[in-house]
Parts: sequence; structure tokens; C-alpha cells
Amino acid sequence: MRRVVNIYLVAGAWTHEEMFRPLAEALKYRFEQGGLVAITRVVLPYEDGNRFAQLREARRDVRLYPEQAAHSAGGVRVRRLVRTLGARDPLLLIGCGSGGAAAYHAAELLEAEGCEVRFVVQVGSPKVPIGHGFRERVGYIAKKGGLLESDPHVWQGSWSHAKYRFASHRYPGLLYNAREKGRRYYAPGQVAMLDVEGRVPDYFSPVAGRGSVSNLAQTMNTIWEWFGAAKR
Repeated sequence: MRRVVNIYLVAGAWTHEEMFRPLAEALKYRFEQGGLVAITRVVLPYEDGNRFAQLREARRDVRLYPEQAAHSAGGVRVRRLVRTLGARDPLLLIGCGSGGAAAYHAAELLEAEGCEVRFVVQVGSPKVPIGHGFRERVGYIAKKGGLLESDPHVWQGSWSHAKYRFASHRYPGLLYNAREKGRRYYAPGQVAMLDVEGRVPDYFSPVAGRGSVSNLAQTMNTIWEWFGAAKR
């Protein structure tokens, strides 16, 4: 019997289910080629309320630290949906835009409840502090390029040890965060800067791309490589 993987595609604020269709189809095909059965579902943790309310919740979630995952509005909703729809088999959570924060926070909550979270992918997402216990199971995908070329999301949030910035009995905050170790204290273990064309949601486009490789192919290949290398 082939192994089953539950894949949850987590949308961010102001996004819709249809944008994930090319990625969902590519994931199912690639996993089947690898001898696995992929069950893909799209969840929208920020669909309730008006756009202002969605943005407010998403921005608040991005600033949360790993130990605050239970306070993540998006993370709590994703956790509830995953438990309802299916969490018995290994989980792969893929968050797009602000959905990257909800996907990671949900992973923390699900693992605390005994679920097997194989890997979390954040695509074009703000920088969310990642706990050290999850570091090697979180991958971050962003567009290669300078400030004007990159996605606006990736300039939001921080991986630094910012909660000890101004006054702390543990670290001289400003000096600590000025060093590379401080700036990446909460960084994920895997970071891929892809040469894609456009911005979110163009990462999943089978048409857009540079040269002969589409954006979807680059994104799909990176996710597959990370998932395959994740510890079982």
C-alpha cells in the first residue's frame, strides 16, 4: 500500500483558492511519481471579515514568537481545519504570503497534539520567527532580486532576536541583533531565492518564468527536494 501525505495549501489575506490549482495538480503528479498518494486541500484562515480585518490579523500573526503560536488567529483556524479534514497521515503545510505565518503556527499546535508534521513551506511570505525545534523542517521561498524586484511581503517581519532589543537581562539586544547570528536567530533552516518572474501568486504559474523553466517548476522542485530530505 502506498503511503499517504496530507498536503494543506494555506492562503494568506486577500487571496483565493483558485490560485493554488496549478500547484495542487503539480504536487499530486509529482508525489504519485514518487510512489506516494497526495491528498491536497486549500484552507483560507483569513477569509472571514473585511479586507481591513484580514490584514490586521495577518500582520499580528507575523509578529508572534514560536511560544505564542496559540495566540495566532490564522494558526488556530488552520489547526482546526486540519484536524477536521484529516491529520492522521504525515502533513506538509504550504503557506503563501501571510499564509506562511498561519501554516507555521498551525504546525506548532498540531505537533503538540501528536500529529506528524513532516515539513512546512513558506512561499513569498513575511519573515516569521521559527522555533529551534522546527528550524530544519521549515523552508522559505522568495524571489531573487533587490528591493524593487522582490515581493513586498518578504520585507515584513523579522528573524532577529528582536524581543531582547532594547532592555534585557539576557542579551545586550542592539549589539546582538547587529550581528548575523542575531539577525538570523529565528530563521528557518532552508532558504531558497528563486529566479521567478512576477510576484505572489505568480510563483505557481506554469506559464510565467525566466528562460525555459517556469515559476511553477522552480517552486515545485524546491518543495519536493525539501520534503524528500526531511527526517521521517
